[in-house]
Amino acid sequence: MEKTTEKTGKKTFRVPHQLIIMIAIAAIATLATYIVPAGAYDQIEINGRKAIDAASFHYIEQTPVGLWDAFLALPGGFSKQVSIIAMITMIAGAMGVINETKCFDASVGKLAAKYKDNLYLIIPLLLGVFAILGAMGINTPIIAFVPLALILGYNLGGDALVGVSLALMGMICGLGGGAFCTSSTAVAQGLVGLEIFTGWQLRVAASVVLWIVGSVFLIRYTKKVQKDPSKSVLHGAEGVTVKPEEQESPELTPRRVGALIAFIAGFLVLVYGATHGWGTADALPAVFMLTAIVCGLICGFSPDKIAKDFVNGAKTMAGAALVVAFATGINTILSSGNIIHTIVHALASLFANGSVYVSAIGMYLSNLLINFVLCSSSAQATTVIPIFSGVGEVLGLTQQTVIQTFNFGDAFTNLLTPVSSVLMASIGYAGISLDRWIKFAWKWLLAFIAVGGVFVVIGVAINYGPF
Repeated sequence: MEKTTEKTGKKTFRVPHQLIIMIAIAAIATLATYIVPAGAYDQIEINGRKAIDAASFHYIEQTPVGLWDAFLALPGGFSKQVSIIAMITMIAGAMGVINETKCFDASVGKLAAKYKDNLYLIIPLLLGVFAILGAMGINTPIIAFVPLALILGYNLGGDALVGVSLALMGMICGLGGGAFCTSSTAVAQGLVGLEIFTGWQLRVAASVVLWIVGSVFLIRYTKKVQKDPSKSVLHGAEGVTVKPEEQESPELTPRRVGALIAFIAGFLVLVYGATHGWGTADALPAVFMLTAIVCGLICGFSPDKIAKDFVNGAKTMAGAALVVAFATGINTILSSGNIIHTIVHALASLFANGSVYVSAIGMYLSNLLINFVLCSSSAQATTVIPIFSGVGEVLGLTQQTVIQTFNFGDAFTNLLTPVSSVLMASIGYAGISLDRWIKFAWKWLLAFIAVGGVFVVIGVAINYGPF
């Protein structure tokens, strides 16, 4: 898109709206269903889980997606992701109430502001908290903590990118290692017959290195924005969530202390639920809604005010809900065209005859690419692990190494892929456009990919086993 500047009259390029970008990607995906041959693997059951038979790939009759069906897939994303859309909308509503109590600004916000001149302490600490959550497999629920992370980011003297990064990139540091992640590591190990969560030592080490690298990147960026706000990647951007201006910092009154305690209690319930199997898309917003009501009542809010603040908070997620739905629609187009298995098969064939190191790196890079179109951890595991496991056996790779190539690939490209509902909901809540996020995150992604590659090589070198 172009716009004309007032002073020169010259036309300059302007990145289209996020929904336009999503529609363009959907168009490319639709075209791909006409060009890429359709293929499929047969399904089998491994240790009680549905997976694919690695030796069964076959081409099938082309199933191109028509223009009308492609358009239907985009709004169809609402019905397929209704649980996530409902979750982020309800959580945003609850956070609208909680934010109105000013309990965050008067407590953790002030704490962050106090240590904004000591970023080498506070940023690793905050990023580490979210990394621990990611290592425990709390990935989609991390969206719930983006509003709080935004407050922290702004009070550190940063911008919305700093806030989103604390939650999202912190989570990815933990998810990349995946030491105790049920949706990725546990599923993959179950498919190959390994005892669940064995080999956690190397995975924890990987998350620690990712956390260190992430901390360095985020400290440097925050310092740059502190020194000169015009250096922010978001400088001049429209629609970004901003920190409300206040004449005076709110006082930490007994009521706000009570609201903060109620929120912490709700947070602990959320973490417990997410790590014990009942932290579903219904349970999470229910806990948040109850927490918001309690916080509002503690601070003396009337039921009418709580309701109004809830609705105002929920409204902020309208754009993010659309993006999540469209992202799901893109995945529907690729699935309906039956080209995802073809892509997986083609990538696996590229490294099947290489050396053990080349094959391990090939698996790793393939998982990074596959995650661009298949973002669900469990779905990606049941699709790629049976294939890569067989290749690994032939080439002498341990199953732990195979699984770790999957873990890294499953996590890192969530930083950029528009098919990721977690990414799109997180930046959507903050009002950050995808192009601005990519401009900010691509160097971080390359650094993470490099760290992952080193650990894959280490895994091959030490014959990474189930210790």
